Amino acid sequence: MFYNEGNIYRSSILDIPGTAHGFATRRGGVSSCPHTREMNLAAGHGDTDEIVLRNTDIFVSEVTLGKFSATSAVTAPQIHSTKIRVITREMCGEGVTREAEEKCDGFVTDMRGVVPIVRVADCVPIVMCAVREDGTPVVGAFHAGWRGTAAGMATEGIKAMCSLGARPSDIRAAIGAHIGSCCFEVKDDMFDSVAELRGIEFASRHIREHDGALFADLSGMNLELLLSAGVSKENIDISSECTCCESEKYHSHRKTGGLRGALGAAVAIL
Repeated sequence: MFYNEGNIYRSSILDIPGTAHGFATRRGGVSSCPHTREMNLAAGHGDTDEIVLRNTDIFVSEVTLGKFSATSAVTAPQIHSTKIRVITREMCGEGVTREAEEKCDGFVTDMRGVVPIVRVADCVPIVMCAVREDGTPVVGAFHAGWRGTAAGMATEGIKAMCSLGARPSDIRAAIGAHIGSCCFEVKDDMFDSVAELRGIEFASRHIREHDGALFADLSGMNLELLLSAGVSKENIDISSECTCCESEKYHSHRKTGGLRGALGAAVAIL
């Protein structure tokens, strides 16, 4: 179950001792541009680099209960891929206080004090946590737009978690707020692309016609992929909120035609 805590929200499914996680809302930051106000976690949307850094510092501190700051964060330019990086403490600050070395759409780590962040504004943020057999945690954060979703980001996230010693049956996954099937109207070419990547039956299950238009269900796609990868249904939490419907609370690319800021999802081992 998702719950609000200050200006962020969390999932009880991920409340694992020794870890912390959080999903941003538009609240709590220092952005003053009308379209980025208040919390914007990405450059290129109208805020200065200083403002984005201050927002990142606020967000990381709130997620980690004041234990870490922006200097512990790692992010990167996102490319709607399934590329995932294993990150270490030496990488702290990449994409935040200095340029990121690689573009990617996900991160995993088993190191304390590293805070991976993915950024979204209608796309799907997925955060995962697991406890290995020796009792130590593994965490990950992943960005999945429709291309990344159809390409299998959720599946690749499970593989990356397992590469650090997690087992699928022990992985817990929370899917944060994103554009819902109520608002995500798509064209035939998207149906064809998803069918090419995952098969026509998969596409037909998750992209359906309503009142003469096609609408895509990213929640359903990612749920199916997580289950197929071995994650137990009781270990999956999915936000019911649509970023497009709730654009006063969340940044939405679709709602604003691209004039918006960026939300974030972060996780850390404390």
